Parts: sequence; C-alpha cells; structure tokens
Amino acid sequence: MSLPCSSSVSPEEPRAALEASLSLVAGRRGVPMLVSLREAGQRQRPGTGAPAPREDGADALLAAEFEEFHARLAPAAGDGEAGVIAALQALAYRHLGPGRAGGSGGTGAATTPPTGEQRVSAAATAADLRAGRYLRLANYHNTPASWKDELVEELRGYARDFATVGVADLEHFATTGQWPGGRPGLLQVFYEGYRDNYEIAAAACEEAGVIGWFFVCTEFVDTPVADQYDFAPAHRIKLVDENRPGERLAMTWEEIADLHRRGHVVTPHTASHALARTTLGAEDIAREVSEPKRLMDAVTGGDAPATAWLEGTGWTGDSAADRAVVESGYRFVFGNTMVQRLPR
Repeated sequence: MSLPCSSSVSPEEPRAALEASLSLVAGRRGVPMLVSLREAGQRQRPGTGAPAPREDGADALLAAEFEEFHARLAPAAGDGEAGVIAALQALAYRHLGPGRAGGSGGTGAATTPPTGEQRVSAAATAADLRAGRYLRLANYHNTPASWKDELVEELRGYARDFATVGVADLEHFATTGQWPGGRPGLLQVFYEGYRDNYEIAAAACEEAGVIGWFFVCTEFVDTPVADQYDFAPAHRIKLVDENRPGERLAMTWEEIADLHRRGHVVTPHTASHALARTTLGAEDIAREVSEPKRLMDAVTGGDAPATAWLEGTGWTGDSAADRAVVESGYRFVFGNTMVQRLPR
C-alpha cells in the first residue's frame, strides 16, 4: 500500500477535494471519511498521547496533510468542528475517494491504544492522525438498483486496499492499536435503514467480500408502508428518484434479522433520526436510545454495538441521553469527527 507522496499540497487541492466530496454527498453516493478513534470519558494523560512525528511515517505525513488542509479550509468553514470536518472530508477524498492512487495512504496501526480528551479541535485531530488513532469509513445512504454495479466495483476497490471490519476487529483495534492480520481496516457504513440497503447494498457487500455496517432508524421500519414516503422527508431521511409513493422504502424486521444472520453489523441509528440536542426528556430518551437497541437485540438475538445521532453529535457523558447510551449497552458512538468507544 502506498504512502502519501508528500505532506505538501497545492493551494487549490484542499478546496477541490472538498468540493468533489460534497458533490458525492449531493449525489447520495458513498462519501469517504477519516475520523478519530477515542476512548470516551478518558482525559489525556502524560505519556499516552501521540508520539513524536517520524519523517518516514505514513501517519505523520497524513497528519501534516490534515494540518495543511485545515489551514486552507478552516477560515471559510469555521475554526471549530465545521473546519475540522471540512479538512477531514477533503483529506479522506484525496486518499480514499474515486481515482485514488491505489493504497491506503497510511498504516492505521496505532503506536498507543486510542485515548484522549473528547474535544473537537484541529490539534487533537492531527495528534490522533499522527499516532494512528483514526478510522477510515465510507458512508452511504440510498443504494438504488441503478447503482448496484458501480457500488460493487467501488466496494471491491476498498476490499483490494483494506481489510473488512467487523465488531471484533474494531474492538481489537480500539484495545491494541493494531488491526488483526496487519492490513488497515475500512468500514462500509449504510445509514437510515432503506429497503435498498438490504436488497442492493448487502448483496453488493457480499459480492465484494466486505462486511456492511447498517445503522437503522427503527421508527422508519415500524412506519406503515403507505406512510413511509411522507415519513422520510419529515425526518430528514432523503429519498431518490427511484423511490415511489406507496412503495415500501424501509427495511423490515425480518430483513434486519437476516442481515445479522448473514454476518453484517446491524445497529440502531436512533428511532426517528433524532438529534441529540432535542432528545432531552425521559420519554424521548427511552424512544430514541434505549428502545431501538432492545427491539433490535430481540429480533436479531445479537448485541447491537453502536448508535449514531443525526448530525453526528459526539458523546461527552454530560447529558442524560449520553448516560442512557452507556446504560443501554452500546459500545461505540459514531460521529462526524470521531468514533468513540464507550466505558462499560
């Protein structure tokens, strides 16, 4: 696998890469992303942070590129989380997007197990990249039948360059800083629980030889078929031209159980595609946090490992909803800038 050729980038490249990534978002296509991997609830301790940069280290070069991308993009995107997201998104497109020059652009082997403060900053993110405390993801939403051949080819490209990742693989990396088998991993993540994720994406994953991570809005599943076309836009679940009123648009519980039997990861994305900042009362928390996991575990016979909020809000432990995420038994929270392993 190739390394980044240089930590120096042209002034135009970060903006061009970000615009190319945003065009994937607008087209409802797979969007590559790099995110930190953190141990939730731990403060960074002396001696457990990132090691000194190595001039020949792939992760050090990746961190340097991130710093350059952030310096060029943050003034327009904002110096807080928005700037970090923009830089990570553009950087991921450069190394993981269409036309990448074959290879991972990094080892993904952490020299220390993931840890650190739960804060979103360019400095903390660069430290995570430099130390190998990061994950590669490809984020998907709708996967209509017209896109199947292209999706299979894309997934095969990822399978060529990276190892597929199941829950045990992610746990191993989070604990040891090393990927089982030595090859860095990449997670293929499908959001919302569309019917076409079951019918098209799962089959495409199997044809390419990768494990899919399916984050399902459980209330979407429970909505009567006749109402799903209206439910989706009312809950910021975007549809494509191939979706028709009156057709079933969401997975069924039987399909969710089947995905689990076939070896994919299937886990809640709240019930109704909820925002963390609006999930405040006890009833809201039960509906959006606890009940989706209880339902899914009952149907699959498994242990749903993760959740994610609309807008990718991270976990701080400060809110009742955050505490309920841990109490419900989730092990990971997926967010816009980091995946966090929760205390157990």
